Amino acid sequence: MKEHSRFYSSLGLLLLLNVVVKPLWIFGIDRQVQNAVGTETYGTYFSLYNFSIVFSFLLDWGLSSYFSRQLAAGHPEVTGRIGHFFFIKVSFLFLYAAIVALVALFSGLGHWDILAGVIGVQALMSFFVFLRGVVTAHQWFRTDAWLSVLDKTLMIFLCGAYLLLPAIFGGMTIQKFLVVQVSCTLISIIAALYILTRNGVSLNIRGSRINLPAIIRDALPFAVTLLLMSVHNRLDGFMLERIHPTGAYEAGLYAAAYRLLDASVVFGYLLASFLLPFIARQWKEKGEINGVILTSRHLLLCLAVTASVTVITLAPWLQSILYHHQTVSGYRIMQWCLPALICYSLVSIYGTILTATGHIRAFAWINALAVVVNTGLNLWWIPAYGGLGCSWAALISQGLCGLLVMIYARQKLKVGFHLRSILMYIFIGGILFAYFRAGQWAGIGNWFLLIGGGILSMLTIWASGLFPIHKWKMMLSQADHDQ
Repeated sequence: MKEHSRFYSSLGLLLLLNVVVKPLWIFGIDRQVQNAVGTETYGTYFSLYNFSIVFSFLLDWGLSSYFSRQLAAGHPEVTGRIGHFFFIKVSFLFLYAAIVALVALFSGLGHWDILAGVIGVQALMSFFVFLRGVVTAHQWFRTDAWLSVLDKTLMIFLCGAYLLLPAIFGGMTIQKFLVVQVSCTLISIIAALYILTRNGVSLNIRGSRINLPAIIRDALPFAVTLLLMSVHNRLDGFMLERIHPTGAYEAGLYAAAYRLLDASVVFGYLLASFLLPFIARQWKEKGEINGVILTSRHLLLCLAVTASVTVITLAPWLQSILYHHQTVSGYRIMQWCLPALICYSLVSIYGTILTATGHIRAFAWINALAVVVNTGLNLWWIPAYGGLGCSWAALISQGLCGLLVMIYARQKLKVGFHLRSILMYIFIGGILFAYFRAGQWAGIGNWFLLIGGGILSMLTIWASGLFPIHKWKMMLSQADHDQ
């Protein structure tokens, strides 16, 4: 009970901080950068950023997920070896930069200044994620909650200065945008290192050497899974810019829609970073995990359904208030892009469960199938439909991946399916859709519709019993008492 209470309490803090900071970053800064530099220029940046993410497994080779899982479970081969793993990641940095540069050279990619910037961002972010993994593996969930928003908070202030005070700092460019990201991520790494060393975590690399070949062999399934997920989630933006006749502009439209998806998917990623070490420890100690899994699914799926229905019904208006471009294809991409959030949520929950319980190979095979489906559909649809084709392909392949990991977890790990809650998600979506359509027919203003939709969603979720308030109060009170 104590472990579960502390988990829920820290998760609440994590979500609260990110609900405030991440939307401000995505819509207040990142969106304004696209408006400032133009759809086509931002589309080029978006393409190269996705290109760098596809190869990001070379920065890690699955070591972060492997290390976090093993450290949380108390395995002796990683305990006290944090410094060794950190040093190994430094060596991977040079390999990553060299391979990305070579592939870019042979692919005929230009814009080397932008490519150098995104390589730097990916490299530093990989180190930051590794250090946060060490924090969560020690079950310091509240500390990780604050670290999760540190880099974006710094970026908001610095980028905000460029956007709001161009007479003093000069206008915003993609190059300045990348410099700010690199600087703020580096500061966040220094802060994480300080926290770890202050709490007695040694980064010393002296002592007995680690068996690197054996560790790489054990971590290889994690690396393959990371590669496949990166390809699945990010290759489409790069393919769009390369294949479509007006690729850079079309990638800019897709990036505008993908930003909304990215803003929502972040909660699944954050929850997964909490779930992985927690479930790994509970699984080793044969603790109860079904309750945490089901509550996590309720949280992500209810948010996903609410966001998807809202964007489907209000897409033209959302495009008009967020971006300078006003195109039919732009809001249609948005309408088809956001429902993939529901599928992403399933993958975040059940993929994390498979990883934490040692079923990583099965997760990798499921991702491989999804990559084949996604790539094939993109090659078929991008030339004719552009960003809209990418959205269709993502919805189908992510849906396939989400269903398969949920079915596998149910069959192999006896994780409850809970049919009633599935029906409740559908019911909540139906109620919201009817509300938005009725409000539009009655001529109610979109801002009132949006606020009312949020209130209606919360009331419907509360009435459904998916989040029993008395249970949460009891667990949070217990957590505060224990800390």
